[in-house]
Amino acid sequence: MKPNSLRIAQIDSLIRGLITEKKSAGAILGIQVTDNHPVIKTYGFADISMKKEVDKNHQFRIASITKPFTAVAILKLVEDKKLALEDTLDKFFPNFPNGNEITVYQLLSHTSGIPNWYEAKMPKETPPDFPMCFSRQKFISKMSPSSLFPPGTLYSYSNTGYVLLGEIIEMVSGITYENYLQEAIFEPSGMTDTEMEREGNESEQWVMGYGYDSTLENPFIQPEQYAMPFSAGGLRSTAIDLLRFIEALNDDKIITKGLRNSAMSYAKVKDGNDVDEDRFYFPEDFKRPDPPSWMQKYGYGLGFEVMQIHNTEVVSHGGSIAGFRTLLMYIPESSATMILMTNTGNPGGYSDITVDLQRLVTELE
Repeated sequence: MKPNSLRIAQIDSLIRGLITEKKSAGAILGIQVTDNHPVIKTYGFADISMKKEVDKNHQFRIASITKPFTAVAILKLVEDKKLALEDTLDKFFPNFPNGNEITVYQLLSHTSGIPNWYEAKMPKETPPDFPMCFSRQKFISKMSPSSLFPPGTLYSYSNTGYVLLGEIIEMVSGITYENYLQEAIFEPSGMTDTEMEREGNESEQWVMGYGYDSTLENPFIQPEQYAMPFSAGGLRSTAIDLLRFIEALNDDKIITKGLRNSAMSYAKVKDGNDVDEDRFYFPEDFKRPDPPSWMQKYGYGLGFEVMQIHNTEVVSHGGSIAGFRTLLMYIPESSATMILMTNTGNPGGYSDITVDLQRLVTELE
């Protein structure tokens, strides 16, 4: 058996174990190495009650893998000279807290200091469908606290920042976030099955998501219900479409090579240091965790996680949302891309296989 065939068989075995051990209802795997024909494997059920099995055209919630799309959309607007990474937030949203200091670059790299809205106090008038509503920044601007640290000095993962980026895309492009993604990313990439999840636009291609309760004989339960997080995590897609996105990005069909390299490299804080684990923000009473032995470096670029794991450079993004866990990995050295999407939320068994899965992907050649 060829080395890649062996590793793909080992990855396949890991995911099959999730299904047979009832740790995930269903899953889909996509792997592409260089420009070879992609490998797509499906597992388990898209809908348990209907006994509908997962197929290659099923759309999963991709959660925070939405962020690379949002970031690339912003970079396309930069390429078209419709905005600049140095533009400050007050250019778009006058009187926004720290708006004269926070830049588009800092929103992209999670160095703005803006907290997650669900970890802060939102104003009483915030609609229940936030952030799938209009004028999201009006509610975010009244959030308390408005900042965790001075902009550009530290890193703290901010879904709120990516919601603001989605609204900036709409303001600058003059069309909806979804329509801009369609024009700027989906069409050039040949992506035909990626869309924003909204109430009322359900499709038979949508996979059902499940919560997880290990104390039950049938552990798959109704997941938590909440509004989709818009440009921070609201897309649905297929494994094939996500592979097409990375391929188009690397073929410079969406943005220039220079902008792509910026997205897939460590961002910088104001003092010139990389946005990595040494720059992570932690509350004063929180003990900084030690990184695992297999992780040499971990940080963030512009819409992508950037890391050194198992002595290999990896560009990645994960996602977790009600009923779903997702992972995208790209290995620049081998031009290998791996997509894994499962339709069972936390805790499930996704975390049980992550280390072995990532190691096997870094060994593709």
